[in-house]
Amino acid sequence: MAVYNGHVLLTGANGFIASQILSILLDRGFAVTATVRSIEKADAIVKTHPSWEGKVDFVEVADLASAASFDSIFVNAKVPFEYVIHTACPVAVDPDNIQKGMIEPAVMGTTAILESAHHHGKALKRFILLSSVTAVFNPFQDMTQKGRPYTEKDWNPATAQDATEAKDPMLGYYVSKAQGEAAAWEFIRANSPSFDLVAINPDLTTGPMLHPLSGAESINGSNYLLVAAFLNGTYSDIGATRFPLYHFVDVRDVARSHVDALTNPAAGGQRILLTNSLVTPQLVANITRKNFPDLRDRVAEGNPTQILPDGVHPTRWDARASLDILAKGTKEKEWRYIDLEASVVDTVRSMTENNLI
Repeated sequence: MAVYNGHVLLTGANGFIASQILSILLDRGFAVTATVRSIEKADAIVKTHPSWEGKVDFVEVADLASAASFDSIFVNAKVPFEYVIHTACPVAVDPDNIQKGMIEPAVMGTTAILESAHHHGKALKRFILLSSVTAVFNPFQDMTQKGRPYTEKDWNPATAQDATEAKDPMLGYYVSKAQGEAAAWEFIRANSPSFDLVAINPDLTTGPMLHPLSGAESINGSNYLLVAAFLNGTYSDIGATRFPLYHFVDVRDVARSHVDALTNPAAGGQRILLTNSLVTPQLVANITRKNFPDLRDRVAEGNPTQILPDGVHPTRWDARASLDILAKGTKEKEWRYIDLEASVVDTVRSMTENNLI
């Protein structure tokens, strides 16, 4: 007899992280209703993963910022939802309209589904929000010297005004993640719904891709930044290359943290930082050149013994509280991360096997 572990509403199902979450949910016996922006995106998922056909109930949600878009999903569910995993975020990169194009949609895209869940999700136990470490760290911190380690209690101090005045889409994205998550916590405080909230804050995320791939342009942003740009010649000077952040987490760890958190009592009402070890341009170059000799002519060598770029001293993360929560959600009561070498190797293989590079 098939195992049934509950009914999950997963938003943004065709995304890089969400596709991995969906795979684990199905493996673990959850019934899944998955939202996509268009039915064509659902068709692409099934074409990519034929074994998922008939196992997922796909629903089109064109307007993520409208509670009405989700109301019918909750009301018409044949089996009430017990869990929500919200990964979708309706952000449009526009340096000339950061407030309207990035920040407000991120906030409304979070509060809309929370409102619908509160009013119609009578059986709902837990709402899991995919946030980011960019909601935690200080983007203005001087990278030339280490600061106080970040913890779950820290919040990104950047404001919408900072991003708008700078016309900086990257800063706008950071602010959108912080304000979107903050709005979720405020909603819980103000409305005291029947369900609790878990925010999961992953660092720069690498790893193999399960989402529909139609060419190099379908490589997700973090995999492009951390891996693909080494292979296509973008990073021709390793020593001059800089990352916005210098710690990483594998997408498979991000996905299982979401699914583990569904039924982990310790996760309720918590922010969970997902940050593993150091990632630098030189480390990625070293790993790629070591494991893929046939790609060496495409990846600059740099200085293999100088791990950090000149003048870069990343602030570390103190995620001990998060590790304790993550461990409690596993059968072994121990959380182990996938290391950088395995993550980079599997990412490169994912790209080569799908003819993306």
